[in-house]
Amino acid sequence: MRVLILGAGVAGITTAYFLSKRGYDVTVIDREPEPARQCSYANGGQLSYSHGEPWANPASVMKAIKWMGKTDAPLMFSWRLDAAMWSWAGRFLWQCLNKNTAKNTETMLRLGLYSREIMHRLQDDLNLHCHYTKTGILHLLDTQKQYDDARKQADFQTQFGVPYEEKTAEEALRIEPALKTRAKRLYGCLNFPLDESADIFLFTQALAEREKEAGNKVRFYYDADIKKLVKKNNLLYAVETSAGTFSADIFVMALGAYSPLYLRQIGIHVPIYPMKGYSMSVPLPEKLAEDAAPHISLTDHNDKVVFSRLGNVLRIAGTAEFAGYNHDLSLNRLNILRRLVRENFPDLAPYLEKSGEWACLRPSTPGGPPILGKTPLKNLFLNTGHGTLGWTQAAGSARIVSDIIDGNEPEISMKGLTL
Repeated sequence: MRVLILGAGVAGITTAYFLSKRGYDVTVIDREPEPARQCSYANGGQLSYSHGEPWANPASVMKAIKWMGKTDAPLMFSWRLDAAMWSWAGRFLWQCLNKNTAKNTETMLRLGLYSREIMHRLQDDLNLHCHYTKTGILHLLDTQKQYDDARKQADFQTQFGVPYEEKTAEEALRIEPALKTRAKRLYGCLNFPLDESADIFLFTQALAEREKEAGNKVRFYYDADIKKLVKKNNLLYAVETSAGTFSADIFVMALGAYSPLYLRQIGIHVPIYPMKGYSMSVPLPEKLAEDAAPHISLTDHNDKVVFSRLGNVLRIAGTAEFAGYNHDLSLNRLNILRRLVRENFPDLAPYLEKSGEWACLRPSTPGGPPILGKTPLKNLFLNTGHGTLGWTQAAGSARIVSDIIDGNEPEISMKGLTL
């Protein structure tokens, strides 16, 4: 059976891996010159399996109102005459109801913990070099209210098998000495020991290389800009691209934020809208003081950013901007990240000028969970809509989609994860 995967990001490449292991003849196409050049290029690096709280929660509504008009706010809407944006925003508000937030939290944790299991199996088999660490993620909380709110969410998540540890500011400094230079006083921390970190770009590229090796039956076509999906009756028949027309028996849509644009061509509508996120990669010199940069992955709750040590680079990523399909780098958004590096790790300020700057369009659903599996077309399957958690959920999502294609029941419940 021939499978055509649309998209060579982490979602498409991991799906190709699992399908090729099952004997499928797999082809991957992408408009970029190599794998992992969009959302899988320079994200925050966190495998945050314990992160279950979606952006759509009751507190987000008041925060969004408070942040309205502020160009340095963690969440920003650039409102425009865009029916898709307004439709998505209406659905987002509905998902902010307590009952919906609770359901989405459970769904995301179910998928996250399963992805952790599958990621461990995959790394045990392949041992891909990607600065993979299993040291947990430390959540930084600046006030008692932040601490109490975070602990309430963490307590709720324990019923789904997610442990956490409370840490005082003093204990946090012993765990991560680099925090001693932080300008703001640290009230306390929550540590999530199941969480991990790794470089998504190195992982995706290394996995693609393994798939090229003998016996894996995976072919790659890059610089193939998709023009049109061709449907015949109840099947997807072919994909027309700048590199030619591709046909297959089975198709997998893994084009991230661009998925809804192509699916509309064949009458399938998915509630996905691009959420722009930013990152900076700060180069770390060899002779840097041991406690100048963190070694453990950190999440700053107040500013909605993350820090991850990926080899000789400190990756800082975060903020959310709804501005349609706009890839431009906003100086205001990048300045937020620069300021936070200076405030948290002032010894790194001299290296900011050499930092790599980047933004991507995260494929976000209103409620948070991705959309996986079957569509109204019998031979088209989805692996898209992961939002900020594409890296975290990649392994589990790919395994689920490959199980469904192969006619097997997924190992976890699909409730809340289907179209």
